[in-house]
Amino acid sequence: MLKCHNSNNKENRQNLEHSNLQLQQKSSREMVFSLWKGLASILVDFSAWTSTHGIPHIGLSKATWLRIVWVVIFAFCSSMFFLQIKGLIQKYFSYPVNVDTALLYGERVFPMVTLCNLNAYKMSVASEGIMKDLINAYQASGPDSTFGFTDTTFDRKQRAFKWMNMMYNDLVTEDEQKNTTYSYADLFISCSYNTENCNETDFSTYVDPYFGRCYSFNYDSSKTSSRAGPLYGLNIVLRVNQAEYLPWTQSAGAAIQVLDQSEHPFVYTDGFFTPVGVASAIGVSFVSQKKLAHPYSSCSDVGGDQTVYYDTPMYQLEACIRSCLQDKIVATCDCYDATFPYTGNETNVNCYQASDPNSKVDCILNITSTDGKTGFNVNEECSCPQSCSESTYNPTLSTAFWPATQYTPQECVTPNNDYLYWDPNDRPSCKNWYGDNTVYLEIYYERMNYQVLTESPAYAFINLVSDTGGQVGLWLGMSVISCIEFLTLIVLLICYCLTRPKDAYLPQFDEAEEQRQREQERKMREKQEKLFGRKMSNPPNSQQIYSTDEHMDLPPKVQEPN
Repeated sequence: MLKCHNSNNKENRQNLEHSNLQLQQKSSREMVFSLWKGLASILVDFSAWTSTHGIPHIGLSKATWLRIVWVVIFAFCSSMFFLQIKGLIQKYFSYPVNVDTALLYGERVFPMVTLCNLNAYKMSVASEGIMKDLINAYQASGPDSTFGFTDTTFDRKQRAFKWMNMMYNDLVTEDEQKNTTYSYADLFISCSYNTENCNETDFSTYVDPYFGRCYSFNYDSSKTSSRAGPLYGLNIVLRVNQAEYLPWTQSAGAAIQVLDQSEHPFVYTDGFFTPVGVASAIGVSFVSQKKLAHPYSSCSDVGGDQTVYYDTPMYQLEACIRSCLQDKIVATCDCYDATFPYTGNETNVNCYQASDPNSKVDCILNITSTDGKTGFNVNEECSCPQSCSESTYNPTLSTAFWPATQYTPQECVTPNNDYLYWDPNDRPSCKNWYGDNTVYLEIYYERMNYQVLTESPAYAFINLVSDTGGQVGLWLGMSVISCIEFLTLIVLLICYCLTRPKDAYLPQFDEAEEQRQREQERKMREKQEKLFGRKMSNPPNSQQIYSTDEHMDLPPKVQEPN
């Protein structure tokens, strides 16, 4: 009897636990269902008051087919909107620029003009010094193991230039260097600027690795120009004296570069040549360029990661590239090339002073003579961006025969005994010498107006915002207010999920509410039957297509007939 009672109690407890489990599962399902119904209620309510086009039709439509139509329309418009936005974003992040051109006029500082003899060092001095063996080996026919000369003409010339650069820097005293290069008196026969004579004090000097000692006019920006034309520019007669040319110098004349005072001259890369026996008129026009830096371009006014060994007032691309080449030479050849400046590790020696300088020349030429396809590529391996600000003097060159047949240079009338290379009693021989050994130059402003090219953003962030607003208004009918409405919806959904009571009462989805709506529909059908005198097979139903808010003001009810 007792056992039977215990068995019944155990069975009752199991049934009770099973019932409780079912109740918990049912309660859990009801809570989930209640949650989704609550969220749906908020979304339907949002569709009634949002200003975004299309959403009210989706949320308030009772006819399924109509709701599907509006969903398709809204999806299509949304797709077109995102497609247009993608193009706008791509355009913005391509960072296009406009180039604004300003044509200005006025007095300007005359540019710095750098002049060099195409022959770097005087043959009479170089052949008696440390370059003696180099000159003899170059002039001898056949290969030479000491300097690495071959039978190839270009290779012999290239190696001779490199040996010459390294040897010049090994000249111990300053007097030796000056005697080897051309002095002001050696190079200049006459000089005038703006109808006034100029002299050596108007020039600064520097040694170029390719052309020896060069001279820069108006290096201190002291000369200005307010008139255009040759009369108001720089007029110079240069004496190049081909008798002093080294055997590997192929051209006779002068090298010229017209540049801004803030720049370091690189005549070999940025200059141009003028031949002997020719009067060269060089008209220059000034152009200022100001580019936008990152992210609109990769330019920089301070350079990249590369250490620049040139002491220049402003960043220059060529100075950076040459410094990068020097670092590559030091890393590869275990010495530095005297052609380029170097202020790095003091333990590194000049390649000319190495134990095997000929192999060092091979190493240097393998780096500096490559086009980037088979060896060292400066564009990829050097951190040298373009400069954002550039001042350019664009030259226009015109030439004429010099000297004219009936013209007699002043030096042929009153010869300078220090530079007498012809019979003083034979003027025709003087004119012939002039035609073979002198250069006449006129450098001037071609016009006083100049261009200033300035980049500006072609598509700024405000343009992106404006175009985005236009597209969202065109395809979705949205505005800033609509965006705020969506943010409000998100806040409402979050708040509902966080603060919803477990036994939330949802009148819109309550069964009693549904019963009330069905009762209203029945009464409306009865009124329609009385009004039309017959029962309609498909009476109109305002709730069938769009749901209405019971608090909205509606027109007065149709009066029933007495």
